[in-house]
Amino acid sequence: MAKAGGQNAPDGEGRKPGEQTGLKAGSKEERDLTNSQMCIMGCDRRSAIRLLPFVLSDGGVYRGREIYFTSTDEALVEHFRAVAHEAFGYKGYVVKRSNGAYVVRIKGRGYVECLADVVPEVVCKPRCAVKLPQELYRHADVAKWFIKVYASCDGGISVMLGKRGKYRFLVRRVFITAKDPDIRSQIAELWRTLGYRPHDDRDKHIYISNKEDLVKYAQEIRFLDGVKVTRNSKRFGGIEKNTLLDLVVKSYEDPHALDPFFPAAL
Repeated sequence: MAKAGGQNAPDGEGRKPGEQTGLKAGSKEERDLTNSQMCIMGCDRRSAIRLLPFVLSDGGVYRGREIYFTSTDEALVEHFRAVAHEAFGYKGYVVKRSNGAYVVRIKGRGYVECLADVVPEVVCKPRCAVKLPQELYRHADVAKWFIKVYASCDGGISVMLGKRGKYRFLVRRVFITAKDPDIRSQIAELWRTLGYRPHDDRDKHIYISNKEDLVKYAQEIRFLDGVKVTRNSKRFGGIEKNTLLDLVVKSYEDPHALDPFFPAAL
């Protein structure tokens, strides 16, 4: 057994060094919800499926007894917690790491078993090949939600400059990042069932890029409200993904809609 204490030891709530309580820090609600023996007030399968894209993208399962989700975007954290509450009657608790990332933790084997009833392989990913539930292919609204969440967490919208001879043009894409080719293949099939024409770059991205698909995506799916492009993007960092999506669609009719992001480039 490891010795207690020391600089690298976690505290009583499982926090690692450099982590601080995040939203509602130190509240009675937070302290109560850290109890891993808390009784689940029912397990709703449809809501567990709605939680799945969060876990497959920016989350995971730790040692079969904890569901976690990590993001630097507070809006994403709140969306995850809202869906977790739908599924489990429990939002989990939030810690904030020293690097600014939030981690939501939902401790308890019962919660993991609820999610594993939907996708058993989620417990051992990435070692196991995940097979998405058939409900995603039978119900368009569930498929759209899966893509919306996955693209909000681990994807987005990109705009790049292309060149053909002396002519420059914009290359517009909505993309999802997934290193696992099986996941990319299944997401591509989901998109096709909804009438889209996805492409796989054979690296880690599945994307749509033609005008009809992007306009349709903006009308039918979009991104989760309030989620922003990460600061890693030099041109678009900090902009809400839906705002950028609307600008991209607008740029088909108004070539100058994206000019502020490409000064003197076009």
